[in-house]
Amino acid sequence: MIPEVFECPRCERQFVIDGIPDDGSEEVHCPQCSRFLGVRDIAFVLRTELDELIERLSFEKDRLEKDEAVYSLTDCDPEMKYYGREVSRVIGVLRSALKDLRHLGEEYRVKS
Repeated sequence: MIPEVFECPRCERQFVIDGIPDDGSEEVHCPQCSRFLGVRDIAFVLRTELDELIERLSFEKDRLEKDEAVYSLTDCDPEMKYYGREVSRVIGVLRSALKDLRHLGEEYRVKS
């Protein structure tokens, strides 16, 4: 996990936390003045990463579906027609991956 930098507004001190919480979340307090600064939540970080990955893969899937329609239905070079036919296999993989990622994201939402 990437180390996180926290800054205390009271004593204006910055500090780094790079350990992983044992139970998935932990409260963060300033080591100098003990002020509560927030909660580190691993499930939230994972959900955010999954949401970003789902968004990127969905964009690529949509782009490839448009390519598939254009190249398989229009009169174009044989190479591009072949691309239009074969891209459907990649789209199938992306659909499966997106389904699995969405399911995994829902599991993290339930746990939190």
